[in-house]
Amino acid sequence: MMVYVHENFADKITVSDLAKVGYISERDCFRVFQECLHMTPIEYITNYRLQKACYMLVHSKDTISAISQECGLGSSSFFGKTFREHMGMTPMEYRKKWRNSDI
Repeated sequence: MMVYVHENFADKITVSDLAKVGYISERDCFRVFQECLHMTPIEYITNYRLQKACYMLVHSKDTISAISQECGLGSSSFFGKTFREHMGMTPMEYRKKWRNSDI
């Protein structure tokens, strides 16, 4: 199921999709993610998309809007809101902070 997320993160992914590729019920999908990763499938998808977005913000010159679309996070306003909630800064602030960093 995690491989499916990694290969399809730019597309719309539902819990039903994950359950189908894992040959389990949606309820079991929630249970497996909670037991193994201590998060819901949706939280995992969002976290993975944000990881990809962070990488792209630092290593590409794509616009914020393009990155939000490429990562499956929808509109740039939703992307900005979600990014701020998880990272504590805007995508542009993150880009400026880490693009010029030697770390």
